Formats: sequence, C-alpha cells, structure tokens
Amino acid sequence: MGIKSQNYIVHGAGGIGCVIASRLASIGRKVQLVARGAHLEALQAQGLTLTQNTKGTWKLPAESSPDDLDVDDQTVVLLAMKTDDTFGAVEQHSSLYRDLPLVSFQNGVTNEEWLSQRGYKTYGCTVMVGAEITEPGKVRHSGGKLLELGKWPSGTDYISQALVADLSSSGMDASVDDRVIDGKWGKLVRNLSNAYLALTNLSVQEASCHPLDRQFIADVNEEAADVLDAAKISARTVGKRNLREQIDRLREPGIWPAKQTVTEATRSYPSTWQDLALQRKQVEVDHFNGAIVRLGEKHQIPTPLNRVLRDRCVLAASNLTLPGSETADSLRSAAL
Repeated sequence: MGIKSQNYIVHGAGGIGCVIASRLASIGRKVQLVARGAHLEALQAQGLTLTQNTKGTWKLPAESSPDDLDVDDQTVVLLAMKTDDTFGAVEQHSSLYRDLPLVSFQNGVTNEEWLSQRGYKTYGCTVMVGAEITEPGKVRHSGGKLLELGKWPSGTDYISQALVADLSSSGMDASVDDRVIDGKWGKLVRNLSNAYLALTNLSVQEASCHPLDRQFIADVNEEAADVLDAAKISARTVGKRNLREQIDRLREPGIWPAKQTVTEATRSYPSTWQDLALQRKQVEVDHFNGAIVRLGEKHQIPTPLNRVLRDRCVLAASNLTLPGSETADSLRSAAL
C-alpha cells in the first residue's frame, strides 16, 4: 500500500488562507477550512471563489471549529488567522492540535515562539502573498506566490518537504528553508511599513514612489537594523540586497514610478490597512513594530518611529479611524 498524502486544515480561512487552500485543492489534496461569520456561511453555501492571480471556485468543507472536521494522522494544520487570535484558538483545540504539525502562514515571529514554547510541532513560513476578502466567500489574490517553509526555528523534515512539494505543484513559488527564523525576521522588518501605509492611506504599489515616503520607511527600517544588530538577530531579506543595502536604496532621491500601471482593480493594501478600512478594532502592529520597540528597550536602542507607528495605529483601530489620518510629517512630529 502506498504512502498516504498529507491533508490540510486551513485554520483562519481569510485572504492568505484561502489562496493556500485553493491552490492545494487544485492539485487534488484534501483541504478543509475553519472560518467564521458571513464568510463561513458563504463558503458553506456557495463555495470559495478566487480571482485575479488565482482563479476558480472550490467547494471545500468549512466549519467554525476544527472539531467538526475530518482529522487523521496525516493532517497538517495551516494557521492563517490573525496573530492575536492564534493563542485562544490553539488552546481551545489543544487536545486535537497537540500531536498535529502546526504551520504558521502568519507574519511576525510571535506565533512560532508561542507554539514552540508550549511544545507544539511548530513550523514557520515566510509568506510573500497579497490577498483580501472582497466579499463573503470571495477572495482576490492580488499578487505574490513566494513561500519559504521549514521547521521552527531551523531544520527540515518530511512534513515540510511534502508541504513544499504540494505547494510547488500547485503553482506557488515554494521552497524549503532550513533557517526559517531568519526569513521570518526579515519579513517582520518588511512589515514594519504596514502601519505607515495604513495611517497614510498608501497602497503597496505606491509606497515607494515618493521620496518622502521612502525616507520615512528607511528610517523605520534603520531603527530595526540597529536593534537587530544589538540583539544579534539575523534577518534575511528577499532579493539581492541585505537590510542595510535596502535602506540605502530607499534613501536614493527622485520619484519612482510604479512598476506597473496601478488601477482600482490591481491596487492592493497590506492587512493592517484592511483592518482600519473595515474598522475591525484590532491590528497586528504590536507584533511587528512593537517587537522592535521591546527589543530596543532591552538593548537601550531608541526606536521612536516604530513606537509612534505602533501607538498611533493601535489608537486608530480602537477609535475606528479610517486610513489616511496621518502624514509623514505628523508622525515625525509625534515621535519627537
């Protein structure tokens, strides 16, 4: 008898989770979803529909609790919920999840640190994918297919290799990463600008066009680079440039036109912008900018811009303030 294929539960079937789910389902893998609210109702009634960079409709089992799904010894759980939702969800289902592989398809390093400290079989994935729920049951895959996956904090095994093989077969640019912790810290630095884009109402495509915006993002990243050096943390970036080289590149003068013409159909925003725009009252910035602030405090490195981004974005979320409430100048003034 042949070896059984892994099957997957996507817990947190939002934008990113649904892209991953649809891709795995497209190659015939068994995929089940955990979702909530109107999105769950639509998934159960009409199925999951993807547009733009992934296209199609899939009818996948979807429930509000993994306890209502079919689980066996080949099940791998892909976590794609917001970080602050991870702790309660995993604890609530700890009897089910205790012996299953848990793969964090989430930004930051908080999820993997929390899971591994509690003895879960923990894997991390650096995710370079843009997606959003456009309406219940429908997700737009706005760009990106890069996924780098491995055991936490380092190493590989047959589970990570099999998942990467499945993701690659589905058309994602997936690879095994035997130092996934370095990639996750690199992505965390990249996500430090999410709060800035949300507060100033900038799309991903337009974030680097104006030198005023690039200078602010460069200064935010330089605070992080100083803190990570002091903490002796390696942050591996995507592309040919290391973090310091990327900062220097951002400081170069001139207007940079968007690489491709940006339209309402192609314009995309980070999840933090989506949280403010949809008035969800909660943002993840304390796990990005806040992580840098706390490391700075520990190593006595000032991080005023990361602090003000965290504080202003958290305040905007709690006050239901829509994107566009700040400018680079207002944020710099607040950081003095």
